[in-house]
Amino acid sequence: MIIGYGMVDVFMEGVGSLKAKRSIVLKILDKTRNKYPVSVSEVAMQELWQRSRIGYCVAGSSRTVVERIVEQVPDFMESLHLAQVTAVDTGLIVEKGSRY
Repeated sequence: MIIGYGMVDVFMEGVGSLKAKRSIVLKILDKTRNKYPVSVSEVAMQELWQRSRIGYCVAGSSRTVVERIVEQVPDFMESLHLAQVTAVDTGLIVEKGSRY
């Protein structure tokens, strides 16, 4: 089993309230869930108006597929033009003893 994960920091210019920020973050989360087989959530910076950290993960049996999804999610979030991606951190967890 392979688990891929990532954290994406985003900046939303011109957002003036937590309500407006929440609307944008929810759109990013929903569109990402609809496009990719990932679990995704806002994981930090909930109290800031213009910034958010979004975490996501995917599990699978193919390292190639999991790596591709992990790499594509930040680009997809940026392509939505709802927020600017400012930082990305990704990684893989490989089951001990596996041949992946």
